[in-house]
Amino acid sequence: MAERNVRSVSELVRRLEEVGVSISIAQLGRLIDGKTQHWSQDVIEGLMTVLECQLSDLWRERAVDSH
Repeated sequence: MAERNVRSVSELVRRLEEVGVSISIAQLGRLIDGKTQHWSQDVIEGLMTVLECQLSDLWRERAVDSH
């Protein structure tokens, strides 16, 4: 987000609303923190538009614990 000059979750929510995507600060916070498994297509497309990125830029790989 910082790379795209988005300084807060509330700012990201406002930018998403500008492109027609409605999501609460709490919902977006859960998505960012990885506390939900459901991502709507509208939110994904909105994030790609607002952040000017590709789908692969929205996720990073996590190391898998082999224990």
